[in-house]
Amino acid sequence: MLSYVLTVVLISCLSVLFSCKKAEKVRSEDADESLRQVLYVQWLYNTHPAEDIVPEITAVIDSMRGEGRNSYYFAALNILIDRLFSDGRYAEADSLAVRMEEEALADSDSISMAMACRVRAQMYYKLSQPSRALKELEPALRYITNPYLSCSGFGTATSNQEWMWIIARELEDTMKMNQAGMEYARLVDENSVINNWTDPTGHYPVSALAFKAEDAFLRGDLRLANELLDSASGKVRPDLPSRAYEHLYTVRCRVRAAYGDWAGATADADTLLRTHRDFPWFYLKDLLLKAEILNMAGKHEESARAYSQYIAFHDSLTNLITDKRLHDLSVLYRTEIDQEQKRADRFRLFAFGSAIFLLVVLLAIAVAHAFREKRRIRILVERLKELDRASENGSHIAPGGGNAEMLPIDRIDHYMLVEQPYTNPALSRKELAEYVGISQDAFGRLVKTEKGMTVHAYINSFRLEEARKTLGSDSAETIAEMAVRLGFGTSRTFQRAFKERYNMSPTQYREAAREIEASENQ
Repeated sequence: MLSYVLTVVLISCLSVLFSCKKAEKVRSEDADESLRQVLYVQWLYNTHPAEDIVPEITAVIDSMRGEGRNSYYFAALNILIDRLFSDGRYAEADSLAVRMEEEALADSDSISMAMACRVRAQMYYKLSQPSRALKELEPALRYITNPYLSCSGFGTATSNQEWMWIIARELEDTMKMNQAGMEYARLVDENSVINNWTDPTGHYPVSALAFKAEDAFLRGDLRLANELLDSASGKVRPDLPSRAYEHLYTVRCRVRAAYGDWAGATADADTLLRTHRDFPWFYLKDLLLKAEILNMAGKHEESARAYSQYIAFHDSLTNLITDKRLHDLSVLYRTEIDQEQKRADRFRLFAFGSAIFLLVVLLAIAVAHAFREKRRIRILVERLKELDRASENGSHIAPGGGNAEMLPIDRIDHYMLVEQPYTNPALSRKELAEYVGISQDAFGRLVKTEKGMTVHAYINSFRLEEARKTLGSDSAETIAEMAVRLGFGTSRTFQRAFKERYNMSPTQYREAAREIEASENQ
């Protein structure tokens, strides 16, 4: 069925290309050559049913692919996939169908994407998995938004509806089957009006009328169904194979059986059997249909023979292909698993790339922050060292106890700078209050008023200033040693106090001071 439908589509396309007034006209030599090649591939398929023509078809397709993919290229791929499947090479057919889908997706070719979905649906249908076939086919119906722009779009859209009708019929989904048939008829009718198109083979109008007759039959209108079938029969060309009109025979067989025309129904069943003799997945259903019609007609012996033929054919076919089919079904599913794995790998790669990008951004932010922080610290250290130099140039601290006429706060400052009592970790307000001769509470109020800090913070300020100057020198004293010498007790206490006062660690200060000194000495 598929091979002849493809031939019909191509012949119809050729007619549209050169005779329609409104349809798209392709006159370039490249398009003509592509059409010639795909017609040649179809001719090979139709005229060499028992020969291995896959290598020759493959060579033609590779040539077409090298010249640039187009709708004819994908049509040729479709033919090759069908041939591989007919030859029992299921895994190869599925692999090629996957390639077809990937290439169509890469080209953003909606028509070929729809065609690829239908190809996989056909394979699942032939593997007796109609539910899976339906799932594969349904996305194809959404790809083509305007089937009248090109003959390939029209041919693919109608073929998808045709296969939806076949699959829904197998699933006994009458509603979906009828919807597909009527949509097919609508496409044919509208294309005839829009593009002033006439199908020279009669395949499209005959199939459309058959589907309309099916709709009338399901609604119980046998008179209209017969009228539509008679009209369809009048369009059949006797010089063309019956495969072009199989839907007419299928519907007419059911309608004739419904009103008791057993001879006519049997004749249609025999026509279907001849039509599908090279298509075992349809041939079995035709045998069963004939057996049922003969049984309803009261011809029980003939019906029993037909059932026997059905059973024998089914068993021989099963024995012949079961092993290969099971093997290739496993390959088919492995292909799907591989596809899922590839998609998962692409997602992981994307996630990994995103994570790397985020890490790079965060690293750049961190580096920028570190640079700004280092710059800030350097500027602060430079200013502190400038204050140190200004203080050294502007004052001289004499040794001894200080002038008795000094204010109490100046006397204690002098004492702290010269005698450095803060190196004693136990130094408290008691010793300092006794030095200036006032009570401890009075001393605390004095420091709070004059310095704006507690006595403990006042003592630590001298320790930290001494530490800062040591860190800014060439001293090799460690942080821990410095903390003990200056009365902090532990390096952790020292570092926390230094950070709170200067907004940097002792190590950062020492590094910045040495960098400044090195740059000044250059």
